[in-house]
Amino acid sequence: MQLTSSQRWAFGAVGLAILIACSPQKPDGAPVPLPNEPTLSGAPAGDIVPPPPPVTGGDVIAPGFAGRWAAADTECSDTAKTFDLSAHNFALPGGNACAVTNLQEEHPTGRSAVFSVTADCTAENPAASDRFMLNFGAADTVMQLQHNDQAPVRLVRCP
Repeated sequence: MQLTSSQRWAFGAVGLAILIACSPQKPDGAPVPLPNEPTLSGAPAGDIVPPPPPVTGGDVIAPGFAGRWAAADTECSDTAKTFDLSAHNFALPGGNACAVTNLQEEHPTGRSAVFSVTADCTAENPAASDRFMLNFGAADTVMQLQHNDQAPVRLVRCP
């Protein structure tokens, strides 16, 4: 016996109605996820996911540029050629030390990030603040650093 399209549709509708009627329901009518079915939080539905702890004054997250940087991987072991950067201090090649006074972060597209940093550097004119622009593309292991009006330099993250 061959079914017509109307009969196939009717069987499908009845089957769907039976599946909906037999599936477990929460009191508010929403379906109950299966025990190992992931939820929006990514954890299995049966697990209780505690909220993240609040950020307090002492729990400051380091910016994406924090760490040791150099123009090439081979220069990472030479402290005279590396940039040691943090949210509070910049140690530049040649012994220049800078105290960060202002830090702004932007994300113009997707994973890209631009950090605008103002710092007081001891080897420069102490009355003037230095400006740094740190530009990241999609990778967090390569950035472009521009100091004041100097030409930008490409830096790689040291291991």
